Amino acid sequence: MQLTEEQKFIGRRNFLKAVATLPPLAGFAYTATNAGPVKAAIIGTGMEGRVLITNSTPKYMYLIGSYDIRPDNMKLGLDAIKQSGHSPNPKAYESYDQMLEDTEVEAILIASPLKYHGPMAIRALEAGKHVFTEKTMAFEVEECAKAVQIAREKNLNLQVGHQRFYNPLYWDAYRMFAEGLLGNVYHIRGLWHRNTDWNYWIHVNPDLKQELLAMDPTKYGYKDIQQLVNWRWYSPVSRGMWTELASHQLAITNWFFGDEAPIAVQASGGKCKSQLDQDMLPDYTSIGDEAKRAEHRGYTVDDRDVDDHIYAIYEYSNKRTVTYSAIQSNRFDNYYEQIMGTRATIILSNENETYLFWESGWDETKSKKAGQETKVEIAKEDAAGAAFQAHNTGGAATGGGGSASFSPYDPYRWELEGFAHTIRTGAPNLCDGVRGTLAALACIRGQEALASGQKVKIERPAGI
Repeated sequence: MQLTEEQKFIGRRNFLKAVATLPPLAGFAYTATNAGPVKAAIIGTGMEGRVLITNSTPKYMYLIGSYDIRPDNMKLGLDAIKQSGHSPNPKAYESYDQMLEDTEVEAILIASPLKYHGPMAIRALEAGKHVFTEKTMAFEVEECAKAVQIAREKNLNLQVGHQRFYNPLYWDAYRMFAEGLLGNVYHIRGLWHRNTDWNYWIHVNPDLKQELLAMDPTKYGYKDIQQLVNWRWYSPVSRGMWTELASHQLAITNWFFGDEAPIAVQASGGKCKSQLDQDMLPDYTSIGDEAKRAEHRGYTVDDRDVDDHIYAIYEYSNKRTVTYSAIQSNRFDNYYEQIMGTRATIILSNENETYLFWESGWDETKSKKAGQETKVEIAKEDAAGAAFQAHNTGGAATGGGGSASFSPYDPYRWELEGFAHTIRTGAPNLCDGVRGTLAALACIRGQEALASGQKVKIERPAGI
């Protein structure tokens, strides 16, 4: 999807005019409570964990400590906590057990490799801690369902890190969809296309590399140091593109289709990004012979067993279909969701650009006016609060016609503020364990369909 500048202008203008037809939203801003900020600790301080740290607002979510089995990540995580205005002397936990036993900790943020999301969330909830776990919610659907059950029984906040639920442009698009401005929607197209190195050795801090190489990863369940660093590409630890990328966008299609799960999926794909492709990347053109390139990459044998190209067709009820692709060999389309209705199409691109294109004969004056008969649960949104915080903060962006002035990282901040707000006030969060479970379910069944070469039926778990 490549739009001309003229098309972008038209799409932004259309989006702005359509937003003006929606019911007004009450303003909302977080206020400090007498209880003060939520005191939290984070497990997993790699790249994603440090994104959470640096985008957590200390007056709402105050980080007091961290733990990571990697010594380099542990040091970088502690430094990030201090530099981001959290505890000046963060606790360096020696184990997850020690973190859970700390009575000062009210909430746990989980940013570990996928395999451990579910067990860590369950243990934290059993210990009476509120939980924010990065997506995808868990490696197995059964783990998701168990975490939801425990959170309900103990009245704890369980939130999953699908930050699009805290993005104001996605809320505007959802409200247009729910109010009928798009007409009937039978098809959504989602994709995430990249042409980058799957090898995460290039992200290791050179000054901390030797300490990393000296550790023994086998006592933590990893085959070797390669599997630890590049865990995203090994099936004992990860589900690859399904859970690293697809889960974000499938969470949105589930949401737009009424918090439903798809009913069936068929898929294809494979491991296509070769070592030769890696050598052709610009990052490596200045490096000399093959031995030096291999040293720079951190691997000599490509033993990944997770697919880096996936294509799927999801069937939903009422003859609705979602097509999805994630590839590692071409970045032309980048990433977006395209919601295609009988009256209009919305394109959500890069998480901070939104375009609306009307079908012939339609515009905001002829399409259903939201103010006439609202379908969006305004009261529920108001209770959640976080949606309005995002709208308040991003209002200028929406008013600018659908091209946001905020960074794609800002919704990380809003979701963590929403997490703290829910803990302090009891308001619902916007991506709870149910929504997290449905996204995980779609991803896991998609991977099963690819592995089997057969269409897989999808059943929603009991209690979800």
